[in-house]
Amino acid sequence: MVVTHNAASEETETVATPAHRRIIAGLADEAVETVEDLQVRGRADEIAAELRESHLPALEEAGYIEWDREAGTIEPGPNFEEAAEHVADLPDPDGEPADD
Repeated sequence: MVVTHNAASEETETVATPAHRRIIAGLADEAVETVEDLQVRGRADEIAAELRESHLPALEEAGYIEWDREAGTIEPGPNFEEAAEHVADLPDPDGEPADD
């Protein structure tokens, strides 16, 4: 049995969720430097837990961000440009036109 690996599909999937897209877009716009910059709506403690436990680790594992857990900072990772390209190609979940 031959197993193939579709890296492009996995990369797109990693940035397809609204939360992942918001993190990448915020870094691309230089509007995000800390985890606190990402807590824009909802209950702050729930959002912070979701970011720490799910979203930030997934983006870090993919190499899209570098996350300093102690300092609470994030910055573009070695594969950031790949993620930024995918985000630009995805439809906005709020139905708003993409920024050009």
